[in-house]
Amino acid sequence: MTSSRPSASASVARLSTEVMVGLLVPPVLIGIAVGRALADGLTQAGLSSEQLFAGERLPNLNMPPTSPHHSTPATD
Repeated sequence: MTSSRPSASASVARLSTEVMVGLLVPPVLIGIAVGRALADGLTQAGLSSEQLFAGERLPNLNMPPTSPHHSTPATD
């Protein structure tokens, strides 16, 4: 006659699986948090560099006026 009770090795395997999952959850959550922080930092760095290159933080340059190009009238 077969027993309906699970064997000892099956319960140990299930317990070890639960322990492994429990041990792997915190590093995964920390990795997600670090990834988000890194993405936010890179986004802020990108916005700062965009402002720099857009001229918001660059000094004004005094350029001498240029003479307009002289065009020759078209002959008919």
